[in-house]
Amino acid sequence: MPSIARYVDHTLLRPTATSADIVELCREARQYGFAAVCVNPTWVDLAAAELADSPVAVATVIGFPLGASTTAVKVREAEDAMARGATELDMVAQIGRIKEGAWRTVEEDIRAVVEAAAGRALVKVILETAALEPMEIIKAAALCREAGADFVKTSTGFHPAGGATPEAVALLRLVVGRDLGVKASGGIRTCEDALRMIAAGATRIGTSSGVELVHCYGHLAPPIEEELQRLGYRAPMPGTVA
Repeated sequence: MPSIARYVDHTLLRPTATSADIVELCREARQYGFAAVCVNPTWVDLAAAELADSPVAVATVIGFPLGASTTAVKVREAEDAMARGATELDMVAQIGRIKEGAWRTVEEDIRAVVEAAAGRALVKVILETAALEPMEIIKAAALCREAGADFVKTSTGFHPAGGATPEAVALLRLVVGRDLGVKASGGIRTCEDALRMIAAGATRIGTSSGVELVHCYGHLAPPIEEELQRLGYRAPMPGTVA
């Protein structure tokens, strides 16, 4: 099993972040071997430059944090982000449309970004699971799979309803099977938080506490599998699928 670092999208989305903060985020991502950094669109150029010749991916957010942008705007955001170096796109689904059951609109919105990103970037679709009923999560996750997304993701981390839960992660994994990755995000600050999400089926962890997660039980050792066995869990491998 790999280090927990390979599950982590090292995230900095607060509006007060400065260029110095982004440089430090990227330095940490290189040092610890995180899967990606996740930054606001204005910082994509800087992150891409800082991580050039590095295996760390550059992720940014689309339609963030509400998901209420028009599809055309989301596609334009995606195209701009990719042109400036983004290789992963965390887009927010149209949450209000999910709540009202406008499933065709939801799928078309996701599919448009997926098609714009084809061959250039992975697409992770944020469903804001804490704001949804279980059947809404099931239907929305199934649409993500049908629309060609690479990941389903629990949360923006900005919604008052809350962030990721192991129950939501497990439900997403049940729906998408091994076809898609599952990213847990929102409120994941401790090793136990992260390990519970991984045990439930997460293959990525979005957190601003990545360094703390690595340090809490040591970089590379003990491996996640050993730690999960101690806690009675079973972990999927990091990456696009379980």
